[in-house]
Amino acid sequence: GAAQVLEDAGWVDEDGDGVRERDGVRLSVLYQTSTNAVRQDTQALVKQWWEEIGIEVELRNIDASVFFGGDPSSPDTFQKFYADIEMYTNNFAGVDPEAYMANWRCNEIPGPDTQWQGSNIQRFCDPAYDALVDEMAQTAALEERGRLAQEMNDMLVQSYSIIPLIHRGGVSAHAVTLEGVRMSDWDSELWNIAEWSRAE
Repeated sequence: GAAQVLEDAGWVDEDGDGVRERDGVRLSVLYQTSTNAVRQDTQALVKQWWEEIGIEVELRNIDASVFFGGDPSSPDTFQKFYADIEMYTNNFAGVDPEAYMANWRCNEIPGPDTQWQGSNIQRFCDPAYDALVDEMAQTAALEERGRLAQEMNDMLVQSYSIIPLIHRGGVSAHAVTLEGVRMSDWDSELWNIAEWSRAE
């Protein structure tokens, strides 16, 4: 199906070298991330899939201290995003997504005017999204906040500016004599510590 979409868009392998071209331009991407075994395995898998449909892929991995370092003079930070595609982990702690969802406001785009600081790494910008962020900041009802978060999430994912790939599961344990422990993927392990007790 993906190959057919490319064909229909005019990307064809004119010279038989396995890479599609259109108007003399090769379909080639630079895919970067930090150095990490999970990320390099994912890069290799995605590269294989893309090459199967005729996309030329260059992989690049950068030391994590540089990639995430935020040095405005470095060309290799994830905020600069000097590549076609980049991969990194993105999540939030806690149960309320308001601050997290605000990361994709138009004014959060990193650039020279902000010393390349900002959370909107992929440069998604939609005034309708910003309006939802503002609405959520004025909304107290939990059900309505959930609806707004879901709508914002859908806007981000359906724009294809961010594509979720992997969920890293958390691992935790507690003593069998400890009662009242209820783990949550959405909050600290200690979120309900007031309800804990030791079995006798």
